[in-house]
Amino acid sequence: MNPPAARGGRRWWRLGRWFLAVVAGYAAAVLGFGMNPSTPVDYAMNLGPAPHHAELVAPSDGVRRLVVLQHGLWRSAGSLWKLERALQAHGYEVLNVSYPSTEASIAEHAARLRPQVLAAWQALGPGPKELHLVGHSMGGLVLRALAQGEGMPAPTTMVTLGTPHGGAVLVELRRDLWLFRLLMGSRAALEMAPRAPFFAGLRPPAFPLGTIVGGRGDQRGWHDAIPGDDDGTVAVAEAGLQGAADSIRVPVGHTRISFDDRAILQVLAFLKERRFRRDQT
Repeated sequence: MNPPAARGGRRWWRLGRWFLAVVAGYAAAVLGFGMNPSTPVDYAMNLGPAPHHAELVAPSDGVRRLVVLQHGLWRSAGSLWKLERALQAHGYEVLNVSYPSTEASIAEHAARLRPQVLAAWQALGPGPKELHLVGHSMGGLVLRALAQGEGMPAPTTMVTLGTPHGGAVLVELRRDLWLFRLLMGSRAALEMAPRAPFFAGLRPPAFPLGTIVGGRGDQRGWHDAIPGDDDGTVAVAEAGLQGAADSIRVPVGHTRISFDDRAILQVLAFLKERRFRRDQT
């Protein structure tokens, strides 16, 4: 019979091999197959059941409705998986794809997404159809750039979650830090600094756009370096947009807002009713 010390040693050896296999598989997926580094965590955070609101199901009027989702910087399609499932359960067809957010400019990301959207749009067939856009954080800016491109069908609505429509002061504060540039890159991330040239090229949306912003509901927020209320990354004032059809705050942080049930409810409400619900925040 093997002594307890020997059995314990073999157990730790098996755990060590398992851990190394997981790390090797993760590295191979990221480096060899281009998987977004956040993908496993994003899907894990979105494992909960998607909320369902019968009154917010899309109308049964024969119109096919495509919702294009776009995740934010250093995230993946998994960060919007719960929202994707909720939209599908409410009668929408969804395009939710990952992209290498740190490796190109916002305009280049929009250009990459364009043929995928047009292909999904054409796949809906010749009947009546609508295009809706929903973006989290930088994804909202990618979708705004996409919407104003030539040859795109006019969106029916758009919703942004924690998108810095005028830039984020936190980017300005961190842009020269080597760790920030290592993790976030020096392309799209730096275009989100306030007064960055990118914003000069954005036109006001010619369709109903609603902004969902995260914040504590006070003048302190979650991040001491951001003036006023904030979601820990983007200020409430930065996530709003002059001329938006509606705007609402939900008491959650920047990451959670992409899969929070209250935020998902507000997305569904805006897509169907063109306004947010003040009685359910």
